[in-house]
Amino acid sequence: MAHVLIVDSHAGVHEQLVRLLEKAGHAATAVATVSEAASMLPTLVPDLLATDAVLTDGSGANLVQQAKALGTKTLMMTGNSDRIVECEAAGQSYLSKPFLPDLFLKRVEEVLSTK
Repeated sequence: MAHVLIVDSHAGVHEQLVRLLEKAGHAATAVATVSEAASMLPTLVPDLLATDAVLTDGSGANLVQQAKALGTKTLMMTGNSDRIVECEAAGQSYLSKPFLPDLFLKRVEEVLSTK
């Protein structure tokens, strides 16, 4: 079982992802903003940070850097083709929006299993 921190400004999306992860046996916490996630990361230190690339109060890329510094694995979620190119160039795991719930779970498991 892993603990996943989800950051997405759409409440319906992150609520669905929390339910999906919990059903798969993981623990999950969801927040809507960069500032909420940044304040939680140092004390929560999840196994995986799954964040939208663009949030209402900033970029998910900043969270990815903070999470990686703590040893947390990361998954960027984006529907922006420019962000996908950036993720690929940086070797950043990503998931293109919109995605099916099963695909999200598959990517989470893939990222968690990497060394």
